[in-house]
Amino acid sequence: MPLLDVQRFCRWIVTIVLAVLLLAACAPAGSGSQLTGSPSPSPSPAPARTYTWMIAYSAVQRLEQVDPSDTLAKTYFDNAHTYLLGAGAPNFPTQWHSIPTVTFASYAAMQKAFASHTIPASVKAVVYDNEAWSFTPAQEQRQPGRYDQLAAELVHEHHLIFIATPATDLAHVINPAGGNSYQNFLRLGIAGAAARYADIYEIQAQGSELHTSTYVNFVRQAAEQARAANAHVIVLAGLSTNPGGQHVTGEDLYRAVMATQSMVSGYWLNIPAGGRYCPRCGTPQPQVAIDFLKRLSGQDQ
Repeated sequence: MPLLDVQRFCRWIVTIVLAVLLLAACAPAGSGSQLTGSPSPSPSPAPARTYTWMIAYSAVQRLEQVDPSDTLAKTYFDNAHTYLLGAGAPNFPTQWHSIPTVTFASYAAMQKAFASHTIPASVKAVVYDNEAWSFTPAQEQRQPGRYDQLAAELVHEHHLIFIATPATDLAHVINPAGGNSYQNFLRLGIAGAAARYADIYEIQAQGSELHTSTYVNFVRQAAEQARAANAHVIVLAGLSTNPGGQHVTGEDLYRAVMATQSMVSGYWLNIPAGGRYCPRCGTPQPQVAIDFLKRLSGQDQ
């Protein structure tokens, strides 16, 4: 073939190739799969909501005893965003990925435990659960903000996470004539005082689960007060399967979560039993927690 014809032929081939590439670039997205006859890939599901959880190991054990699937507790709480209370207890699941946590109802007891080196080395977080009960000394009940600060400083000295969970009944100790415990608690600024030095602040709102609007209003106001005091604090809210012996359902807990999940990062799920720490709680109700977690399974895995 003469050289001129070869050059023309090459230019013709290049022109065709460029035209094909141009058409491919202008084609609608997905047209390639249609040309080959293969179906378009289905869109990926949206990421599930991930909650930060607090739960006692005793509550996990109660769940496991009645869960027919034997998977809920591990599915929800064997992860790095769950604070598992009760570290050091017999059979505590050290192989789980959850955060080993211990709880103290008294700053004095916490101080003693650190001084005597009785806190397990595996512990990563410490809860200060100060309430109007015999386990919190009267002086600590009257000055919750001061002792939250002292507890936070002590915990942080040991490079651990500090979780503040002051109960609403402390408001009545400080101001017996304050009326409604939630409003009294907020007026006294207890939420802000606890959150100011905390890494995590938990709102003990579980007593109003049967009245969703009350639960929501208190969680909203306490969360706002906490974040105004400490913009970096992680805020959780309390849930209980039988708060103070009240009969609640999994649907009640689910409704409370759906109404407040935009206000908080997660929840402390309680499955209490009657005893010294909760005289009115009666028989534990783990089946309520199972129903709640099953309802939540579409939101969080």
